[in-house]
Amino acid sequence: MSTQNIISKNNGKSNDYDKVSSINSSGNGDESLGKKIREIRGIRGWTLKQMAMMSGLNINTLSLIEKGKTSPSIYTLQRLAAAMEVPIKEFFEPIEPSIPVIFTSHDQRPQASTEKALIHNLGKGLPSSTLEPFVVKMEKFSTSGGRTLLHSGYEFVYCLTGKIMYYVQEVEYILHPGDSLLLSAQLGHHWENINDGESELLLVMTPACGFIEQQKKHFYNFEGD
Repeated sequence: MSTQNIISKNNGKSNDYDKVSSINSSGNGDESLGKKIREIRGIRGWTLKQMAMMSGLNINTLSLIEKGKTSPSIYTLQRLAAAMEVPIKEFFEPIEPSIPVIFTSHDQRPQASTEKALIHNLGKGLPSSTLEPFVVKMEKFSTSGGRTLLHSGYEFVYCLTGKIMYYVQEVEYILHPGDSLLLSAQLGHHWENINDGESELLLVMTPACGFIEQQKKHFYNFEGD
């Protein structure tokens, strides 16, 4: 029986068409589409199981889609787009080639300014925001802006020079050179330079959701690219 006959028999219901489309396209999916969906899921930091829960779709179906072994219906794409908070067209944008190695000379770091601090971006050229490494040089009395910071993912802090106070849910952690701190960034946190002079730290953030670069939410009065 043809697809057209099935649709006619069921008064043209689109859900029947989706079922037929899925059956007919099994084993003949779109590899580039599947790769793009997998890439976006990776940026979110989601497992297949998490994406299935967020979208309400079957985990085995999602696995086949990502492997390019079956093509999703428009309905399925709509569910995925809603769960991932991206427009459907995002699934069809070309995938930029990844850069396997990024070398940044100490005197060629892209810089941006925040209040009483200079931020050196060590991740310029990364194809996504799954990892954001910075060196932050803080003047005396520099702070994160006097407000509690909350964002997705994890945050790693390593004190290079000086003396830095990190507050995590109002618990105080004093960092001297060589000390480090690793925290879930969903815990309220903020920091200040308590050294008599400059302090410097290595800060690495790992966003778990989306294309929002965390530094724009993390640094007070952020300026620059």
